[in-house]
Parts: sequence; structure tokens; C-alpha cells
Amino acid sequence: MPSELACCYLGMELESPVLVGSCPLTMELETVRQLVDAGAGAIVLPSILQEQILYSRLLKNSPEHAIERSGYQPQQDRFNGGTEKYLQTIETLRANESVPIIASMDGIDDGDWIGYAKEIEASGANALEFNWHPAIFSPSESAEEIEERVCVIVRHLCASVSIPVAVKLSQRFTNLASMARKLQIAGADGVVLFSHLPQWDVSVDRGHWTIRWELSPINSLGLILEGIVRTRASEMDLQIAASGGVRSAEDAIKTMIAGADVVMVTSEVYREGPEVIRNIVQGISKFLDTGPYPSLADFLHARPVVKLGPKHLMRLSFVDPHTRSEPYFDPTPVVTSDTGDAFGHKHT
Repeated sequence: MPSELACCYLGMELESPVLVGSCPLTMELETVRQLVDAGAGAIVLPSILQEQILYSRLLKNSPEHAIERSGYQPQQDRFNGGTEKYLQTIETLRANESVPIIASMDGIDDGDWIGYAKEIEASGANALEFNWHPAIFSPSESAEEIEERVCVIVRHLCASVSIPVAVKLSQRFTNLASMARKLQIAGADGVVLFSHLPQWDVSVDRGHWTIRWELSPINSLGLILEGIVRTRASEMDLQIAASGGVRSAEDAIKTMIAGADVVMVTSEVYREGPEVIRNIVQGISKFLDTGPYPSLADFLHARPVVKLGPKHLMRLSFVDPHTRSEPYFDPTPVVTSDTGDAFGHKHT
């Protein structure tokens, strides 16, 4: 792999800025081998869940209440192997692959379950990603209380391990720059923007809402770019990983111009297989070879600085494009008998 693509993420030296994001595929040794051969700079394991960790601890003392008090369900182990296999997988991957292995934990409460991070570190993980969704337990709970809840968890998590910790956030924060500041003060080394969210729908027949997981939509990069730029406005020294909507080398380059240090590719691996990693890595290399930047590090150093301007100018960045007289861009045009097909061919 070209040395020009070397980069740093969470203090780790990577040979490539393209990482495989958290997903069950990274639990399989042969799949990981193919992803690394294709050029992945690091591998992120699927999240081990708070419920699984609580269940494994409750089994030792009060097994009759373990499921009820933990929220554990057996299919969770099919997702990530369970608490014991998870640690074994870290050891196996570290023994067989040269790239960093990043573990992941997912939870919503502070508590003893965070101690599992020590076992993750002891098993050889190079870094830890904490995946947190802003679950709302009470309509009277304020935004400040919700943000403080995640900061408390991150503070305890970072204090329990010596490996670097990144926090994977959702887009549901009013002020991402402020949240980034709080997380760095709590001890986080980086943020992953953003966590994947389930798709909500309403069943007309059942008269109730439904929730399902989907791959990232094809045209979802814009929200990721916005989040990265807004987070950089914090002027903090947090490293940023772009996650969600990266499908090509051009997408990866866009996120890095916006401020990402690395990109995580997940949904596209499910769609195209390991070869998509190779294509993105080769595309970034070609971009550097044909441009003025000798290396990825030089390119990242030259990207534009994000500065918050006067209120009226910041407001103008929204009002101006919204009120221009040009027709609104339609990313998914509908073919009609008047306009022809999506390629402009007239109907006969």
C-alpha cells in the first residue's frame, strides 16, 4: 500500500484512512483477512451490548433474574458472539492481522458493566469505540441532563482503560460543537460521526409504528458532511471518523475536506464486498498522485479551517440558498410523460 496514504487516528498509525466500520462481518477471520488485503487501515468490531455484559455478571449471582434485570435476549449473541467469544475474537484477530483492531461497546447507563472495557483492553484491542444513542426516558429530562449522562459514561470509560476511546454519536444534538467540547473534557480522543439509526415507519394495518435496521441510504452523505463541519467549529483537538454514506473515493475525499481524519465504510461492504475498500483506497491514492499534495497528511493539513462568523453571516448560509430563484434540485427525479426518462430521452 502506498506510504502516501499513511495517517493517524486515535494516536494509532494507519497505513490507510479507510476503515471497516462496526458490523458483524468483522467477527469473521477470513472476511477480515480479505478486507485487510483490500486496503482497510483498521477494523471495528460490532458493539458488545450493555445488556449482554449485565446478563453475564448477573448469571453469577442471581441467575433466576438475569434476563429480566438485564434486558438480555439470545439473538444478541448471534449478532456479536457474546461476551466470551467477543474477547476471544479480539485475541484471534490481533494474532493474525497487522492492522489495529478497534472494539466497540454500546450502552445508555453508567454502571459496573463499563468494567468490561478492561477485559477488552486485556484481550489486545488497540482502541475502543463507545456507541451511544440519546435515549429519552422521561419527557421532563432536559437536553443538558441527557448530554451529562453520556459524559459521565465516557468519563468513567476513559478512566478505566489506557487505550484510546472514540465516541460514536447520533445526529440528534442541537449543538455538535458543544458536545464535542464536553466529550474531550470527559476524556474522549475522538468522535465517530455518525452512529447508524434504525428506520421508523407506521403500519397502517396494525395502527402502530415499526422499527427496522437498514443499510445507509445511497444519498445520505450530505448530513455527514454537515455534522463534521459543525463539530470542527468546536476548535477542539478531537479526531473525527466519518461514518455513514461513504460509497466511493470521491465521498471519502469530501468527508476529509470537511474535516474527517479517516472514513468508515460499512453498508457498501455489504453491497459490494471487500473490493469496495480497494476501490476507495486506490481512488484516494490517484487523487493524491494527480494533485498538489505529496501525501494524505499534506492534504489534510491544507483543508479549510472552520470558523464561526457573525450571526448574520451564519444565518445567510441558510437563507441565501433557500431563497434563490433557481428551481430546487431533485436528487431523485420522477420520470413523467412530459420530460421523458431520467436520462432526458423524450417519450415517443
